[in-house]
Order: sequence, then structure tokens, then C-alpha cells
Amino acid sequence: MRDKLKNISQLITRLALGVGFLYPVADRLGFLGAPGSGVNWGDWKHFTDYSHTVMAFLPRALCDLSALIATILEIIFGMSLLLGFKIRVTAIGSAILTLLFAVSMIISNGVLAPVKYPVFVFVGASLLLAQMDYFKWSIDSLLISHNKTSKHL
Repeated sequence: MRDKLKNISQLITRLALGVGFLYPVADRLGFLGAPGSGVNWGDWKHFTDYSHTVMAFLPRALCDLSALIATILEIIFGMSLLLGFKIRVTAIGSAILTLLFAVSMIISNGVLAPVKYPVFVFVGASLLLAQMDYFKWSIDSLLISHNKTSKHL
């Protein structure tokens, strides 16, 4: 029963984090609707304007670069988590990224800013996922099975 619960919980956590990274990316790229249509940003410009409020302590050019790097990482982390590829490394990376978001929000907007969003939930869930020893229903588990089979041939 405990193994079933671990398998289900890691899958749900992976999927929730994966979608949680990809959904905002879809928003900032305009896939979820135009600015003002009920989405957070609706396009890249509105997202970078928001990024400047979160990273107000950085020069604009560095903030723009940080927004781009964060978006690329969110795409990589989101896809890796959904597919179950390199889960531990991805989970640690996603914990670091979301912790950086939290710190930036605190510096620029105060201690309560990251509490309005599930930033700390992402950090905690990512760290818990990184501690799992096996990821059923993942590319990682298929690779482990394939490697074991190859060694026995």
C-alpha cells in the first residue's frame, strides 16, 4: 500500500509541477488569450513589465535576460516533469528556480508577496520529489528497466 501511495503521489506531484511551470509560459506567450482577457499577461511585453516589478533591484536589461532564462528553464522543467525525465535533477532545479522567484518577490514587494502565489508549495513539492527513490510511470523508470535488461543479455 505504501509503495502504491508513493507511486501515485510522485506522479501527481510531477504532473502538477509540470503543468504549473508550462501554464504561465503559455500565458506569457499569448496562447491563453490576449492581455486584458482574464489572463495574467497575455503577451511577452506584459510579462516582462511584471518581471521588472518582481526584479526591481536589477537593471532592465538583466531583468529581461532573467525573464528569458526563467522562461526557458520553466519549459525544460515542465516538459521533463511531465515526461518523467531526469526527475531528481529537474526537481532540484525547479526548487532553486522557484526559491529565486520567492527571494526576488520578497526583496521587491515584501515578505507576503510570494504567499499570494504557490511559490513555496513549488519549492517544497520539488524538494520532496527530489527525495523519491523511484519514479514509476516515467521515462526514468523505462531507462532503468532497459539498462537492467541490457546488462542481463
